[in-house]
Amino acid sequence: MPEHGNHSAHSAAISVYQNSGGANTNWSEFEQQKKAFGRPTILHGDKCGVASDFWNRYEEDIALTKGLNSTCFRFSIEWGRIEPQRGQVDRAAVQRYHQIFDCLDRHQLEPVVTLYHFVHPSWFEALGGFTKEDSIALFVAYAETVFREFGSRARLWVTFNEPGVQAFCQYIYGVFPPAKIANFATAGRHYMHMLRAHTATYNAIKSLPGGSAAQVGLVHNFMRYEAAGAKSFSGYYVGPLCKWLEHFWGTQITVQYFKTGKFTWACPMGPTLSYQEPSIPGIDFVGLNYYGRVLINWKFEPVGQPGELMTDMPFPLYAPGLYEGIAAMSALGVPVYITETGVADSQGDRRQAFLDTYIPQVERAVRDGFDVRGFMYWTVVDNFEWDHGYHIKFGLYEWNPDGSQARSETASARQLRQIYSGWPARIAAIHGEAREARAAVPAV
Repeated sequence: MPEHGNHSAHSAAISVYQNSGGANTNWSEFEQQKKAFGRPTILHGDKCGVASDFWNRYEEDIALTKGLNSTCFRFSIEWGRIEPQRGQVDRAAVQRYHQIFDCLDRHQLEPVVTLYHFVHPSWFEALGGFTKEDSIALFVAYAETVFREFGSRARLWVTFNEPGVQAFCQYIYGVFPPAKIANFATAGRHYMHMLRAHTATYNAIKSLPGGSAAQVGLVHNFMRYEAAGAKSFSGYYVGPLCKWLEHFWGTQITVQYFKTGKFTWACPMGPTLSYQEPSIPGIDFVGLNYYGRVLINWKFEPVGQPGELMTDMPFPLYAPGLYEGIAAMSALGVPVYITETGVADSQGDRRQAFLDTYIPQVERAVRDGFDVRGFMYWTVVDNFEWDHGYHIKFGLYEWNPDGSQARSETASARQLRQIYSGWPARIAAIHGEAREARAAVPAV
């Protein structure tokens, strides 16, 4: 088994929109709209506003992140802030991002930069977003602008956060803008164009000055859908639904694309969408986002097994799934960074159980030889959780949209700080144990 690289990337992650808002984007417009019968698009009619105002309080939140014994910081560059009008770069936004990079440098935190985290400018949405093939060139142009400006300031670059989730939630489940339901073919085109845009962006960055030193990856959300009581009668009709949901979520689609260059999207009704890249797509690492698994009962409701802790999403904590996700994405043959994992826990009574059970799965994966380079908790401060608004709480620091902007440390922040204090030594020890175990096995 080969020896792997640096495993010391441990921290927490954010997206700037969820912690700062921003005008003239697909999400800022969506929040103002209504569903059928006047229902709000966001739970309780919440609006992101400036959220916890990371844009102006970044020094405080970066210091809080460093205080967790972190070594890196994952955040997003917001397209809508950089290019609010097509072809027009906002120099004030560029300067603010330089200030954020400066702050990270002062705290000796390695930037992990996400170019796209579900949010894009209104002008791009008006053109059809990623449902149109023209979106590929538009995104590449934006990415080139960003890399020319900041390429020397970061090593790890994520092109897209969870393209499968975005396609699913926009055009099948209908909870992300433009909130279309069961538009399977459109979802497939959207997903395909995002993966193609990743490949085009990867190639573009590598051709720019400093690009050869950049590590360019993509983040995938790993999720299992299973029928509760799979061997019962209900499993016969819930099971097929779960298979379709896993297909649309896209783990196998993503793995196949990066291993073979082929994109394949099947529809329940209608033709299969496929595309073949002329060469194998480039990817230097894969980001794994994992939270839990979805169990669906005979009434098509999400449930948990007896004894499992339900989160607020709602799905149960399921620690073995993190190991399964690492194994699945390791099929790409590149390092795996756990770029998000956490628990929706408004009462603060399940996060300790999460850390107690999920962290050992990472150690198990490292012990078994998987190239896991980092662990990033979602998230630093309670934020705007998309269609759930402010109802869902993931933060290590509690925050409420009451205008005070106060952050309050939770017990889980203290627990994670202690875990991270010994993380490098613990991972190094596991590697040593694994080496000794392999050396003790007689050669065949």
